[in-house]
Amino acid sequence: MSNFQKQKQNALQLLKFGITLAQKYKYPGIEKGLKNSAKSLLEGKLLVVICGEFKQGKSSLINALLNENNLFPVDVDIATNLVSSITYGEQEKIKVLIGEPGKEETREISREEIANYATEQGNAENFRKAQMLVIESPNPQLKEGLVLVDTPGVGGLNQEHTVIAYAFIPNADVILFVSDALKPLTQKELDFLEMIAPHCKNFIFIVTKKDIGNYQEIIDSNREKLSHVLNCSGEEITIIPVSSKTKLAYLKSQDAEDLEDSNFTFLENQLWETLNQQRGKILIGRALQDLTQAVAEMKNPLEAEWNACQQNPEEFAEMEKQFQEAKQNLQNLQENNASWLTQLSDGLQDIKKEILEEFQEGIRNIKDKVDTALDDDKMLKNPQKIASLVEVEIDLLMSTLGKQISEKAANLHREIETYTGLDINQFEFNSLTRKKNDISVDKPKISSSEKYWNVTRTAFYQGIFVLSAGSYLGQVPVIATFLVGAAPIAIPLAAAVALAGIKIGVTQTLNQYKQKEKIEVAKIINKFIQDCQVNCQQSLNTVQTELERSMRDELKAQIKQLKQNYDRTLQSIQETRKLNKEQTERKIAELKPILQELLKLDNTIKQLAQTMESLNPQELVQDGGGSTDG
Repeated sequence: MSNFQKQKQNALQLLKFGITLAQKYKYPGIEKGLKNSAKSLLEGKLLVVICGEFKQGKSSLINALLNENNLFPVDVDIATNLVSSITYGEQEKIKVLIGEPGKEETREISREEIANYATEQGNAENFRKAQMLVIESPNPQLKEGLVLVDTPGVGGLNQEHTVIAYAFIPNADVILFVSDALKPLTQKELDFLEMIAPHCKNFIFIVTKKDIGNYQEIIDSNREKLSHVLNCSGEEITIIPVSSKTKLAYLKSQDAEDLEDSNFTFLENQLWETLNQQRGKILIGRALQDLTQAVAEMKNPLEAEWNACQQNPEEFAEMEKQFQEAKQNLQNLQENNASWLTQLSDGLQDIKKEILEEFQEGIRNIKDKVDTALDDDKMLKNPQKIASLVEVEIDLLMSTLGKQISEKAANLHREIETYTGLDINQFEFNSLTRKKNDISVDKPKISSSEKYWNVTRTAFYQGIFVLSAGSYLGQVPVIATFLVGAAPIAIPLAAAVALAGIKIGVTQTLNQYKQKEKIEVAKIINKFIQDCQVNCQQSLNTVQTELERSMRDELKAQIKQLKQNYDRTLQSIQETRKLNKEQTERKIAELKPILQELLKLDNTIKQLAQTMESLNPQELVQDGGGSTDG
């Protein structure tokens, strides 16, 4: 079990304990919220995209990773031609999306029918009009949120399938690039890698069929080629040789030597280590943030009540006054003319202006690169490659802008929290309530955990960007929506297919020219850039609109929640005022064990957040067997 899986289980245990306390002390709203947080953590997806040339053993690799002997067809003459996603489900369900873009329908099929849709032999030239295979499986390898996406061979047998495969790549947490031990990487594979490398920084290169090839020689050759393509040293590149055949043999024999020879233990450990460095921290961080807020909502009224029981009349009056003022401030923040709404609107206008300038500069850079390519005789002889260059550069630009928007939105959110007093430390009322006879446990330093919360906020707004960018055209349903923590992350297939339609038209037009004249190619490519620019501009405008709505709703919900917390706290201390001495002593005895439970949970949450923030790559997984073999 990886360290991520361990910490995920720790977070789930804390959520379970929080739910128990909410039930015990009758906080139904908090109980419901924590149950939703636990569900989001359980369902949070870790996306792994599998790429490579045809007949390199991708289907066998997936079968071996999932400990399945016969999920995907692997006969020597069979070639996969359809994008497939495999995710966890309580029962096995296999569905295929069929039909023209915008007119799709979903059909449920059996395992035995997969080859009829997902292979070139069973679905030659895609005469069945299949777009994607979606599999849910109760496989325990997927239970921690792992989602595998299998793509057709490099270049693809079908243009639509290739486009859908490209749509997944910018959202991948890890890309497994598969080749085999029978031959080194080809120029076609290297060109593909060069094209997708800007979209994902986490690559694991796999050499399959180590049982039949001279894999060490192939690894050395691949490492040298990859270092040039990826512009890094060979030592930075992870290449793992495996034998799917030997792993599948182990499933039957249970011979430990077979498992060791397959090297799959090392591959799985390496995969989870990489995943944990990225999405894993965000998933757990979001859950811990929800739990921190829930504990504060339960603890603060009780803590105020505890302190009120021990204060003299003057101190009590001052405390009540402070809470009344805080409650009124929150009431003012709920008004439609509250100044933070203007701050939000102005801040988003500034972001929109900055992003538009970045977008226009990006388009100018793309045009400059096209001009350079048009002066290259080699590129001019293959103008489709220039169109692919534009497509990749547009994708990269939008991906970069998406990250910038999410970071700027998260920073703006934090500025408004500070301005309004909603920042996370304000959920702690210690400055108001903790004056004497303190209930305490050892307190960890939490500066790193506060940084951790900021990461989850950025991820939340990244989710809003991707969802909006992918759905604005409405031409294709979003057929692969995953929950990442509490943030909806949708693969933007609508946008991808729309741009693919433009690309296909460009390719067909370019193919009409046997003699590729520079001026003719330039006209076609520039029209392609113009069409892409219009579509992307529409996408960015939609994102800005959706972002403002989402941020406004999120901040209003925070204000409402905090006001409810103050209301409960104020009510508690006002009721305390009515108690006589004997009743006060009973109340103190009643509150003490409850507060100790909540304070202990609060500190445990912060300690886990510290642990997740401080983990380094060497600590992310347990030691595993196997080696990179060079």
